[in-house]
Amino acid sequence: MQITPLVTAFEGEARASSETIARGIGIQHKNVLALLRRHQSDFDAFGRVAFETRTFETRGGKQQREFALLNEHQAGLLIAFMRNSPKVIEFKVALIREFFRMRDELQHRERGLWRQMQELIAKEVESKVRASFGSHLMLERKREIPALEHERFVLEQHIQPQLFHH
Repeated sequence: MQITPLVTAFEGEARASSETIARGIGIQHKNVLALLRRHQSDFDAFGRVAFETRTFETRGGKQQREFALLNEHQAGLLIAFMRNSPKVIEFKVALIREFFRMRDELQHRERGLWRQMQELIAKEVESKVRASFGSHLMLERKREIPALEHERFVLEQHIQPQLFHH
């Protein structure tokens, strides 16, 4: 038996499937979709409802099933429309808890990626600075070489006559 998570990440946001909500509350999925359609303008106030179609195999061939991926506010509104039976209350608590867990996980992932990006930027800056100093120092040395060579020549000229006069 495959266990479906209550909340999943979809496009970087925590989402709950209308199918999962229907199973968790113990009602038919078509009734959840009907409720979503009946109050769509209320749900859309919290962002466009992401209706999707999933293809699945049956003995009779391929079929399609529509479902909705709801963000935290839309899922909260949907379960607020449900009657508070003990099963519905238990599911509401579990769903809300799972949204908080998923939000924390996504934020942790995002912070980790942000930290990695900052470390990469620091490495790039350090590399550019070293390269800049390296190329800057190399150019400076090339400019100094003639003067250094001339100074060496002059010093050698002054030193050599002293060697021969003794």
